[in-house]
Formats: sequence, structure tokens, C-alpha cells
Amino acid sequence: MNVTRLLALSRSLRSAHYAVMIGLLLQLVVPSAQAVNGGADGPWDGFPRTQPTSRYENDPGADLSYHFGVTKAFSPYRDPNKAEALTLPNPLDDPDFNDYNLIVVISKADDSFWGKEQTLRVYRRGSGLLYYWLVSTGMQGHETASGYFTPKEFSSRHWSHEYDAPMLWAVFFHGGMALHSSLDRASIGDMGKAAESHGCVHEEDYRAEEMFHLIGQSGYGPVNQVSERTGRPTGRTLPAYKTLIIIGPTTPWDAGAARAAVNAPMESTAGTLRSQLIMSGDASPAEPVSATDGDPSAVQTPASEGRADEVTTTDTGPDVTQVVDPDNPNREASGDY
Repeated sequence: MNVTRLLALSRSLRSAHYAVMIGLLLQLVVPSAQAVNGGADGPWDGFPRTQPTSRYENDPGADLSYHFGVTKAFSPYRDPNKAEALTLPNPLDDPDFNDYNLIVVISKADDSFWGKEQTLRVYRRGSGLLYYWLVSTGMQGHETASGYFTPKEFSSRHWSHEYDAPMLWAVFFHGGMALHSSLDRASIGDMGKAAESHGCVHEEDYRAEEMFHLIGQSGYGPVNQVSERTGRPTGRTLPAYKTLIIIGPTTPWDAGAARAAVNAPMESTAGTLRSQLIMSGDASPAEPVSATDGDPSAVQTPASEGRADEVTTTDTGPDVTQVVDPDNPNREASGDY
């Protein structure tokens, strides 16, 4: 065999060797990449990620036999004293909310009407005040939107693409903002103390699971729509889950209780309810607000309610806020999405 043939054979063997090595590496790397990116194995021990769906029953985490009555919690989380919430205004008393079987009220700041900062309370029709929990809302520059919202989508094993983080038991209510578990044990001790999310509302893990099923099983059908800004009826009826998610401070639903709160001494470091209403343009400095005086004009999302470099607003008609992701116009942006 001459030298030319030997060299050619050597190159052929080397190529075959490299091909085998590359094939072996791909077998190791590709499954790992699929798991990280939501492949067949998924990021949670064989459970694939879920994508948002508008119906609870279409999500793999839906469970019509779920046993309600959460009692467990990851340490060091503890529920606050429920007695603190018993004296606060009850949204079930408002006849404009009669179509809603479940009402969730979240307070981002200490306020005599809305309650203690970073708390969430759950009201169920026929049961009254069901739960009183600690939560964590959006940090400065990523504030959680205030207003009156209905659940839009469910994703029990969601993953935030932007922040590369899990959003377990996610219920989306405003663009990319959702109620969900952060799956971060280090953050549990900070709940109720300071806002830490990118716009979502973080809950303790077991409570996030309970909320997911509470909302998903609250009923679905026609409801009288209320304004996202004022909470007053818009005159429209639309199909939705019969859950109302109220995030304050915002325009209060109860005019009488709002007047009492405005005139009451405040223990809040966030200022009085009167100043909240004046800043939002819903009251004058001299007179308390009437919660029935709604403005049917389209809502413009303030820059403080989203990331200025990621969101724009569009006028989609009366009492509707739409936050658009410029990188994907078919999806809404902000939050941990």
C-alpha cells in the first residue's frame, strides 16, 4: 500500500472516530437541552411544562377532586391573624359583584380601607372571609397593576422565559401578571414584608395551589363586567370565571367605607386613602370620592405599572387595558411571564 493510500485511510478513520464521538456527545446533550427547554422530560422530574390555557379544565394540573382547606406551609411562613381582616370592607356586600362567587382582595400598601400591606384575603359567596394570607407583589419599577381583574389563563407548571424561573400554579389576570408560587424557599420568609416580584403576586406554595383550584372551580359563565379602573359595571356581559381579583390601593368599591377611611386616622406609611384617590384623579382634595362616579374612557397603563422598555398601551375601547409585548404582538407583556 503506497503512502497516498495510507494517508487517505488515516483521514477516513479519524473522520469516522470524530463522527462517533460527536454522536455520543449529542446523545448526552440533546436530552438535557430538551429538559431545560420544556422537552419530553420537562424541568420538574418528568413533568413537562404547561402553556397558558384559557380554561382550567384543560390544564394538566386541574383536579376536580381537589380537597380544599389548606393547612400546610413551608417554613418559616405563617398566616397572619385572620381577625385583622374581619373588620375590613367585605366585597361580597356590593350588589355589583353578585355574579362573582370568589373575590380576592390584595393590598400592596398599608391602608385603612385595603388593609395591611402585602396581604391577600379570599372571600367565597356563602362562606364569607375564607383566607387571609401574606403575599409579595411587584418591586419598585415592576409594580403589580392596581384595579379589578378577572382570571384570563391557567398554567400549573409554567416557566418564565424572560426571568428563567418557575411559576408554579400560575393564574394570569393582567397580561403577564399572575398569582403563583415562586418556588423559592428563600423568599418565603420575606412575604408580607416587602415587594420582591417582577409584577406577579407571589404566594406560599401550598396556598398558590389552593388558589389555582379555587379560581378554576369558582364557576364559568356570563358575568356583568366591571371596569378594571373603578370596579363599577360597564353595562356589558361576558363569559368568564366567576372570580374577581381586586388589587389596591385603587378606587374603592364601597363609597361609604371609603369616606370613613378617608376621614379616619391612618397608621400607614404610604399616606392616606385621600392622597391615593387624588393622585389617581378619582377625587378632589376637598371632597371624598363616590365609588359610583366611573369614567367610561379607555384606561392608559401608567409607566409605574410596567417596565417602560417593554410595554406600550393601546386604546381598545371603554374600560379595557391592553398591555402589548413589542417582541410578540400576539401576547401581552409585563410581570414574570
